[in-house]
Amino acid sequence: MTQRIKKQYRVAIFIESTRIYSRELIRGIAQYNRENLNWNIEFTPCSLNEPFPEWISDWQGDGILARINNKRLFHILLRKKIPVIDLRRSFTVPQIPQIGTDDQTAITILYDFFRSRGFQRFAFVGIPRHQHPPMDVRRNVCRKIVTENNQTFSELEIDHYGFESPSNQDTRKLTQWIKNLPQHTAVISCNDDMALQVLNICRKTNRIVPNDLAVAGIGNDDCLCELAMPTLTSIDLNPKRIGYEAAEMLQKMMRSDFSPPPVTFIKPNFIVSRMSTNIIATEDTIVNQALQLIGNRACDGLQVKDVLRHVHRSRMTLENRFKNIFGHTIFQEILNVRLQRVKELLSATDLTIKEIARLSGFSYSEHLMRVFHERFGQTMNDFRKDYRTK
Repeated sequence: MTQRIKKQYRVAIFIESTRIYSRELIRGIAQYNRENLNWNIEFTPCSLNEPFPEWISDWQGDGILARINNKRLFHILLRKKIPVIDLRRSFTVPQIPQIGTDDQTAITILYDFFRSRGFQRFAFVGIPRHQHPPMDVRRNVCRKIVTENNQTFSELEIDHYGFESPSNQDTRKLTQWIKNLPQHTAVISCNDDMALQVLNICRKTNRIVPNDLAVAGIGNDDCLCELAMPTLTSIDLNPKRIGYEAAEMLQKMMRSDFSPPPVTFIKPNFIVSRMSTNIIATEDTIVNQALQLIGNRACDGLQVKDVLRHVHRSRMTLENRFKNIFGHTIFQEILNVRLQRVKELLSATDLTIKEIARLSGFSYSEHLMRVFHERFGQTMNDFRKDYRTK
């Protein structure tokens, strides 16, 4: 009996290779290809704004994965009359499905992160409107969440590619804006590049981070985040999984008449907390004492009674203070710290669930698995698989 030979598809990849986010997209594509297929891939390393390779005009293949950054490339790819997926979402292209980060969820995670630390004032700094739609979503969602919760909100639009000198107009705008922000404001930047500029201006204007302002970026470009002074907190947007899912989608489109939705959103991973947000923004010294203890010892079997003993207050008194500031109980704060540790261990180690339960303060792994599923809507094994294989 003759064995059927699997067709080898020819796939072109137009994704810049200069930044960590885009390289993680490529890694996700490569992993899908290794696990499932053996595509014949055409790829030329480039930057985002670099002219696309000349070979594309005459190239004959079966599918294309691209970060479409201009309409000329869009029209060239469309004329190929083969499946194309866009991973940038610079503008709406009805004929080409798109895939990318769930920006609404990313901002919600950042807001909850700051809110859990007692912040009542928020600020957002982004690029001018209509330059890149996902950035507009981040700004709009941030404004909506903060104003709906009746909290203070400030925003600024600047071109973060023009900080050559102190006399630059955008530099002056950002400098004045930062000077005017109230104490204990949580500053959310549209990406890590912008956050780096915010931190630079904070140093020059003697706004101490995180004591005066806490700053977070989006994208978790670890080179930038570790270069920053202080190191920058940021949210991991899960680009490797985006690349993996894009490759899987393209394979379905090449193999059949599969029509994906116009836009597919992939949820971000989690916040990588660094020094730029290492503060609790509350003037309640008793709550601050409790939070410091919880942050240091939540994973060591800390109980609510230990916190009460530490601050010399009754349970009713401290519970009321926690609910007024954070909207949740002392125990929920302990649980939040433990679950954050669980996610870090799942993503960064090969420890068993039993070992992770022990290291994060849970007496029984079965209890941890149940709590994790209730909180995040997936099993611990599925979380680890999503993070490490997609």
